[in-house]
Formats: sequence, C-alpha cells, structure tokens
Amino acid sequence: METKSVEQQKILRVFKLINLLRSSVGKPVTRLAESLGTDKRTVYRYFQLLEGMGFTIEKEFGKFKISEQVEEGRNSLFGVFTEEEATFLMGVLNRTSNKNLLKHSIIQKVRLKSELEQSAGHLFSANLGLFVDTIAEAIKSKTQIVLRDYYSLSSDSVSDRLIEPVVFTNNYDAVYAFEIASRGMKTFKLERISEIYLTGKKNKYEKLHEPLKQGLFGFTGTDQFHVRLKLSKKAYQLLLEEHPDAKPFVQVEDRQDYIFEGKVPNLPGIARFILGLPGEIVVEEGDELIAYLKEQIKKAEFTFSAFD
Repeated sequence: METKSVEQQKILRVFKLINLLRSSVGKPVTRLAESLGTDKRTVYRYFQLLEGMGFTIEKEFGKFKISEQVEEGRNSLFGVFTEEEATFLMGVLNRTSNKNLLKHSIIQKVRLKSELEQSAGHLFSANLGLFVDTIAEAIKSKTQIVLRDYYSLSSDSVSDRLIEPVVFTNNYDAVYAFEIASRGMKTFKLERISEIYLTGKKNKYEKLHEPLKQGLFGFTGTDQFHVRLKLSKKAYQLLLEEHPDAKPFVQVEDRQDYIFEGKVPNLPGIARFILGLPGEIVVEEGDELIAYLKEQIKKAEFTFSAFD
C-alpha cells in the first residue's frame, strides 16, 4: 500500500473523527486516539477544529460525541472554500487512487469552491466510500475484517464485530456477512461502522456462507413470520411507494379493503412501518408481530413517562 502524504493523513483523520463522534454512544479520548493512530493531545486539537467548523462536541461521563450537525452559514469553515484551499485539496486528492469513491465525491464538491455549502451529513456520506473500498477489497481477497465500534440498533450497544464479508446490498448501504462470534449471516449497515480493521487473515467459514436474500421491508432472516394486515388507502399507497416488493402480497377485498398477507423474515421492519402510520393499519393475523408491537409501544410509553 502506498504511503499517504501528511496532508492526506490529516484530511482522512478529520473524516474518521467525524464518523466516530456521530455514534449515539460517546467515546473516551483514549479510544479516539487509538482509532486515529495519534495521541490525546492531537484529538483535543481536532475537537477545536471541528468546533470551529460548527460542530458541537458534547461530553458526558468522560465520553465525547457530536450532538448537532454542522451549522450551514457563511461563517462555517465548510461553508466557504477559498481559491487557495480548493487548489490545495484538488492537488492532494489527485494523488490518490482513481478507484477511491471518497475522492470523486470530494472533488465534485470542491469544484464549487467559494460558493460551496454542504452539511455534515454530506461529508459523512462521502466518508462511507472508504468503507465500500475496504470491504470490496476484503470480499475480493476473501479475508476477515473487524467492524470497530459497530452500533447495534436492536441492542442499543456498541461493540467490535469480526466478520467475513460476502456481498453488498443492492444500494451499497450495508454488507451481508458471516459473523464469527454468532456463527451466522447478518446484515451490517455501513453508517453504523466507526472504523474497519483489516486482519489480513483468510476466511475460515466459507462453507457456512449463505447468499443474500433480501426480505420484505428491508430486513433479512431465516425465520418466516406469517402476517395479515388490513390497510387504509393511505397505508396502501405508502406501502407500494416505500416497499414495492410487497405488491404481489397485496389484494383488494370488497373493493375498499386493502389486505397485505405474506411471510416476513424479520419483525422490526414491518413493525416500524405499522407504528409510523397510527390508525391506518390493523393487524388481523400474526401473534409474533402483535407481541412485538406491544413491546415497542410499552418501551415508548416508558420513555414518555420519564418526562412526567
């Protein structure tokens, strides 16, 4: 691998730090320094840099995270690029590989130069191109990687995941992989990864790898939960717009009742759709789904009770 220039290292560290701090769970300075390959003093200097850009760095129980997105305004460092800054960035980026997705994303923005206005979300999305590059190389070389500080939505926790990546989802927002610890196939969202560590070790469990079978409502799984839903006209239209793969499972009864009936591999996706449309959907069949919905509603009630 070619040695990166000092300037390029600094740029990548800033992107990586933004990525690390965007997690809902804060991180101590020692862990940030380790992830960035630098010392604590440098991390604090980067904090000052990010705050100057418009980020708000929040400290809680000795852990740091970004609490707000960067402000978009003329006083924000990301709001304006001078001619000299744009030329400098273009020079650095032109020395990187043409296969680097991050490079093309940044060049497109830098060309707007002094009139450039972009949010932290755009920068974060651009940084995911690095993850695509790294994972794609691991898939090609059939090697194991570690997803550092991966945030699990279901358990609301952060941990390192040793995986053998198999394939990307259709829109490249997630990777389908074999997880060593659980001995099972799972889908990992790229935006929940803080960093990727290349182990250099070849895959050991390829016999257990399974092809990706994208399930309804964006979730995969080996389970099959039978459900039957009665949808309002509004819910029906939104279902077809947001989940077009569900169309074969919808039928119209009595010219006014829209019925979805089929098997789903996981409950969170369909539950999220139902809870997002209160009063628009009736669950007619599906004991597991009903139990899951009640559990989620109970959690919401508990959350609101904390404000009473």
